[in-house]
Amino acid sequence: MLNNIPVEFRKFNRHRSYLKKILRDTNCAIEDIKNGQVLDEIKQQLTFCTVETLHKVLDNTPAFVVLGQTCFGKALFVNFLLNYKLLPQKLKSNWRWVKISYGIRKSLRLTLGSEYEIVDSLKSLQQPWTGIAEDDLKRDNSESPTDHCPTIEVEIPAEILKENINIYIPPDCGSDELQKVLSKQLDSIYPIFIYAVTENALTESDIHNIRVLKQLYSDAAIIFLRIGLLDNKDPVGLNKIMIDLKTQLSRLGFLPDYPQTPDLSIRKALCSECMVENEVISYIQIKDHLHLFVRNVLKAYLLKLSALLSELHNVCLRIFILSAFDMAREIQITPRRIHYAQDVEQKLFKSLMDIALIRQTEMVKIIQDSLEQMRNNIDVVLDGYEYQENEIKFEKVATMEIHHLVFQKLTNIVASRLVHSVGYLRESYTGTLQRCLESLEKNCHELEGSLLASDAVKQIVNAAYNIDLKSFATFSLVQSFVDRLRKLVQNFPFKWHTCSQKVRFDREWQRQVILELLDSLSYHRLAKTISSQFQEHVKSSHEAFHSAMRLIENQLSGQLEETEEQRIDIRKRLAPKFARLALESTSLCDLIRWGMPRQIVEIGRGQYGVVFACEPWGGVQPCAVKSVVPPDERHWNDLAMEFYYTRTIPEHPRIVKLRGSVIDHNYGNGCLSAVLLVMERMKRDLFCALKDGLTFIRRIQIAIDVVEGIRYLHSQGLVHRDVKLKNVLLDGNERAMLTDFGFCIPEAMMSGSVVGTPVHMAPELLSGRYDSSVDVYAFGVLFWFLCAGRVELPGHFEHFMSKEQLWNSVKKGMRPECLPNFDTECWNLMEQCWAAEPCERPLLGDVQPQLEDILNRATKK
Repeated sequence: MLNNIPVEFRKFNRHRSYLKKILRDTNCAIEDIKNGQVLDEIKQQLTFCTVETLHKVLDNTPAFVVLGQTCFGKALFVNFLLNYKLLPQKLKSNWRWVKISYGIRKSLRLTLGSEYEIVDSLKSLQQPWTGIAEDDLKRDNSESPTDHCPTIEVEIPAEILKENINIYIPPDCGSDELQKVLSKQLDSIYPIFIYAVTENALTESDIHNIRVLKQLYSDAAIIFLRIGLLDNKDPVGLNKIMIDLKTQLSRLGFLPDYPQTPDLSIRKALCSECMVENEVISYIQIKDHLHLFVRNVLKAYLLKLSALLSELHNVCLRIFILSAFDMAREIQITPRRIHYAQDVEQKLFKSLMDIALIRQTEMVKIIQDSLEQMRNNIDVVLDGYEYQENEIKFEKVATMEIHHLVFQKLTNIVASRLVHSVGYLRESYTGTLQRCLESLEKNCHELEGSLLASDAVKQIVNAAYNIDLKSFATFSLVQSFVDRLRKLVQNFPFKWHTCSQKVRFDREWQRQVILELLDSLSYHRLAKTISSQFQEHVKSSHEAFHSAMRLIENQLSGQLEETEEQRIDIRKRLAPKFARLALESTSLCDLIRWGMPRQIVEIGRGQYGVVFACEPWGGVQPCAVKSVVPPDERHWNDLAMEFYYTRTIPEHPRIVKLRGSVIDHNYGNGCLSAVLLVMERMKRDLFCALKDGLTFIRRIQIAIDVVEGIRYLHSQGLVHRDVKLKNVLLDGNERAMLTDFGFCIPEAMMSGSVVGTPVHMAPELLSGRYDSSVDVYAFGVLFWFLCAGRVELPGHFEHFMSKEQLWNSVKKGMRPECLPNFDTECWNLMEQCWAAEPCERPLLGDVQPQLEDILNRATKK
């Protein structure tokens, strides 16, 4: 069994080289991303798993690192492993560093850090040597195990070392020095730790050393090897020592919870997920267990790195798909937002203008009532006017102040009535409109310094909400004249004041002035002035809105063109590239974990591959393997996208779940590369089932199952695009499951390509603009076959010589004929599903209850 260790290292090196290639391709793919936002999200994912870090880790070389209680135990194990007595078994302590590697000829040298060879007379070289002399291994008292400790480097043509396998034996040192010793020499090593136990139990020093080891290499496993010359001769005593040693290690937490067992099948099952744990074995078990331990350590190392890389690829791919969805949504919704904003603003503008034009009669009544109210409550009007008896004024000035006060009161009354008239418009139009405009303006970065459309809408509404009579031309002239006259009076010399006529403006005089003013005002003129000023303000804001919207449209049109280019780049180039990488890394994970599927017999054949029954694989039994050989890069990309969508679809009883994949680079005697897709083996497909014969009840139940499967795909944002008889599989209970997601794709990633099987293809597929309703059409045709109970083409389609003739006829309205045995409700449902206009096809959520009603009636007959 020890001869299998080089085989495991050979397999490890092959997988590691392939993983390095995937890493290089990943790095190139990341550097190729031009889109800033997507690139930022990708970089966030790289924080937990950078490509450079993985490269560095993958460059680490796996090697045996032999530690132990005594030099005797370490020497005994190494000599056994090499099948050669290289190390002296009598030397007890004080060793130097020892490195053993493969060489065509035996050689020995003393070095410092593998760079400088120490010119020294090694006793081992003074005569033809069969092993290392004790004096060459001994460390001088002047040599520190941590600083400038010489290393004995040995090359030997041992079979077990052929696959670049090295053995490191650290120098003897105390617990406080062990960490520094290991860190210095093993920084580029992935260690496979062997701890040789020669005593009956671990000492405190041993325990401390092991804890330091686990602290440095938390993920590394240790195999504790009980080794002694007399173990073979005393199996009873050895058994007791092993029990005590396992008990001690378990108590210290160095052993897993499950019990150690010599049964290899059980150990393989426990290690199936490469969860390598510390182990305890005896010297007589080493042949059976060391190979398994080494294999699982190497698998765990590769599986961890490939799983990290696979997760990175899948996360990046999810980012691309979500970004494409967001871009498609932005391209679709932005013009609608602009149209919505313009439409709502136009309605708001028209409503306000109607208020100004149509409601002038109401305005006259409001002004008339307001003036009559003021006439009857003159004292209330004068509440805001401060009268000082000794104040000297011109009569004209005092009169104007009273007029100004009246206009203020009238303003408040009229404004409050108008606010009530137009206030509902603020709630009806500006809520959603405001949010829509803010969303559009947020994506525009060149609007600074210009009036925003959202501000223009606020001005339109405020034109009605903040009516102020003082701002009208007639009244503002009065106010301006009063202010100028007041300043003129204040600048006159004091003597002139004293000489001027002193007039007392008592309350009676004030009332008289108000009454004269109210009698002189024209209701119709005031209403016309208010309406004219209001219309002017609303029109000005309306024009400002359209000017701002033109700026938004011009800027967003350029952005949408860039967004469409980015979406096409993601759909055609970046997403397929990362899907290919995800396929490679995920398949490598499955290959490392479960190995290559063993095919038994061919059970089906398609356009691009063959389906085989295979032996149980990855816990799947019975299972089938679909081997696909993509002929070119485009088909590789299509297959990679299919793999991603199929692999990421959550478990569902109506969907055939992909259980794993492996890329076979030696397919066809090493001439081709094939992707082996592993899934549960079904009983047969619907095509074969209809040929063999199915009852009507069974066929309707299958129809319900298919609808459930399609609905589930649609709920995941996916469109199948190839629903047909051969893509519906039946299990042992004749329940249907959808399979073959070669054309399955999210709506946001659809390019308008013409895909599918001609008979089942909806007319709009040929135009390149379609959505998930194409699956409803395809189900309608499949339902025709189910109701017919046969696999022959409909009579209307049999005479066509090419698919182009068939498509042209379908576009003109040709559909499968109604057969005599069709139930009326079934025929109506077919016609609804294959309606020419996608919007006229029913939702599958409405189709399923109809099918269930048909099934219930058929069951009761």
